[in-house]
Amino acid sequence: MKDVEDGEGVLDPKTRELIGLAVASQIPCQSCIHYHRKAAMANGATEQELREASAVAANTRHWSAILYGAEVDIDAYKASMDALFATE
Repeated sequence: MKDVEDGEGVLDPKTRELIGLAVASQIPCQSCIHYHRKAAMANGATEQELREASAVAANTRHWSAILYGAEVDIDAYKASMDALFATE
C-alpha cells in the first residue's frame, strides 16, 4: 500500500489516476472525481481517456448488476471465462 500511496508502484501515475477516476465515478464521489480528473490530466490523460475510464467502470458495474441479479452460477461463469482466455 505504501508504494501506491507514495507513487512508487508499478503503475504509471496516469494509469493510477484513471483507475481512481473510474472508481470515483461509480461510488459516486464528486470531490474524488474532480481530484482524479485533474490529477490524470496533470499526468497527460486526454479527455477521451478520462471518458473511456468512466465508461469502462460503468460497463463493469452494468454487467455486474445483470449477472448478480440473474444469479448466474459463478463457477460456471468462471469456467467459461477461463476457457475464453485460455492460451495454448
